[in-house]
Amino acid sequence: MTRSVSTSFARMLAAAVAAAGIAVSAQEIKYESAASQVEDSRSIRSGSLSISASEKTNPDTVKEDKIPEIEVDSSNIRRIPKSSVQPIRESRRELKLTSGLPGSSLAERISEKDSDTVEVWRPAFSVQGSRGVRLDAFALSADGTVLAIAERTGKASGPNGTRIVLIGTSDWQVIRTFTTDRMLKKLAFAPDRDILTAVAFPQPVLKQDFGIVHFDLKTGAPSPFEKLPFPFNETIYPDRIALLAAGDAVFCSGFFDAKIFRVPYEINGSASANYTAFDTVAPASALSLTPDGRSLAAASQKAIEYFSLGGKTGEARRQSLTTLELGWAPVALHFLGKAQTDFLLCPAFREDSPPVIMRSSIKESLDGRSAGFAIPMENGARIGVAFKVKGRIDVLDPTTLEAVDSVILEQLRPETSGDALFIFYLDPIRAFCVIDTNGNCFATGKIADAKRWSKRIIWNGGGKR
Repeated sequence: MTRSVSTSFARMLAAAVAAAGIAVSAQEIKYESAASQVEDSRSIRSGSLSISASEKTNPDTVKEDKIPEIEVDSSNIRRIPKSSVQPIRESRRELKLTSGLPGSSLAERISEKDSDTVEVWRPAFSVQGSRGVRLDAFALSADGTVLAIAERTGKASGPNGTRIVLIGTSDWQVIRTFTTDRMLKKLAFAPDRDILTAVAFPQPVLKQDFGIVHFDLKTGAPSPFEKLPFPFNETIYPDRIALLAAGDAVFCSGFFDAKIFRVPYEINGSASANYTAFDTVAPASALSLTPDGRSLAAASQKAIEYFSLGGKTGEARRQSLTTLELGWAPVALHFLGKAQTDFLLCPAFREDSPPVIMRSSIKESLDGRSAGFAIPMENGARIGVAFKVKGRIDVLDPTTLEAVDSVILEQLRPETSGDALFIFYLDPIRAFCVIDTNGNCFATGKIADAKRWSKRIIWNGGGKR
């Protein structure tokens, strides 16, 4: 029990304490029980009397350093018994959606085989800020069996985290989901490893920097965070950040700095940097390995550069450079065939520019086409190019670059509304798969030898259909 000390006695004690060199006021002297504790103070104790002395601080200068919490809405995801899952029904009159799953596939390796339940997820439709789903990044595994989606969590005003959703493309069931308090804007599957690499954007309110984190696909556990010293600008579009997962490391570059960073998969979490870096002539916004897998190609507005890879040491040496002068930042770089001088460069959907084909260092523009996606299909025998205007997809012959087939997505039934966010091609079902801004996911292709394109909904989103 504590009671006030009389004014005269408090002044006497204050004078005695002052003589000992401790700053204290009479108002700060109080009786306390022997068991009581006074935090962050200096004290003299005698029996039940405790004289506490603390430094004076102006309350106006004290700011509590609180980290705001990220709101995670889980209303669009639930766990149900595996026995209640209804498999997709196939018929000869409909476009095929399912396929067999090789035992060595990534989906087979990371599936929760012993679980009696599965998760059911649909993209949440937000009416805050820009209406639509908040899907910030996508990636398809090298074997095409796992689709990774980064769904933003938190309020529209932030701060934000990310829910990563892993979906098996053989049956379109959720394999696993996990969350992180970082805002992820790029995803890439590591080849021959059960690892998903992500680029995290800065969030000053959470004291988070720009950098790389790897996730274990079997557990969702993150690696230590690797900060990258980008002079980051919040106005930079995420698609101008390039992320490439290679054999023993990932490479990351951006539209705001003429450097490429090499980050190993083994991040030790020490204070010292795990990355190495090398310079480019201009900020590279698209990265790819050359067809022989021995060199790194980096494309920018000004040039495409080739670098030899120096193994685990991270050393890189520029081999050659070809001037491009595009006037726009390429967001996709696809090699055509086995020659490293033949490739396709694509702009983002928002660019009013056509993609560019390079053959033996000769540049050719695909006039009249504004492409945001280029999709190698049928093991490179064809190239699918998705266009912003009317949501058209053209299938090109890679030799002649002539369109051998074409489809306008908005003319297909059943009808869906929304602009394409991500398009990929699945060889097992011979169909393009599209995820749009309303959260719909559908497949489109031709049934057997049919002349007309078909469309089939994989899942409906939360927006208007």
